[in-house]
Formats: sequence, C-alpha cells, structure tokens
Amino acid sequence: MLASIVKLLGEHNGALSVQEISLALAIESSALHPMLEMLERKGRIRKVDLPCKSGCGGGCTCSDSMIFYKAA
Repeated sequence: MLASIVKLLGEHNGALSVQEISLALAIESSALHPMLEMLERKGRIRKVDLPCKSGCGGGCTCSDSMIFYKAA
C-alpha cells in the first residue's frame, strides 16, 4: 500500500488531497493518515500547505479535502 501511495503521487503533477488519495486507492482516510505521516517522515512524500481561498477562517484545513501531499 505504501508503494501505491508513492506511485500515485509520483504520477500526478502537483498535489493530491487526502480525500483524492483515499478514493483513488479505495482506502479509508482514517487508515491512510498514519501511512501518509510515515511516508512524510521518511522523506518519500511532502505535505503541501495550500491556503484556504474562501477566507472563512472556519478551520477547514483539518478536512481531508484540504490536506494535500505530493511526491518528494
């Protein structure tokens, strides 16, 4: 599964959200988060900070659709 995550991110230009990765690999996001964190610690992927464009300040950066990763 870890290799599948790295491969998926490597095939995309730019970053994918946790939600997009979850859907592409048919895995629950709750199971995906620890794998993404481990791959980030190992330097295989990078978390990408993208600012919220709505300006609502409502904490949407905690949503799986607002957390992005890309290949390192």
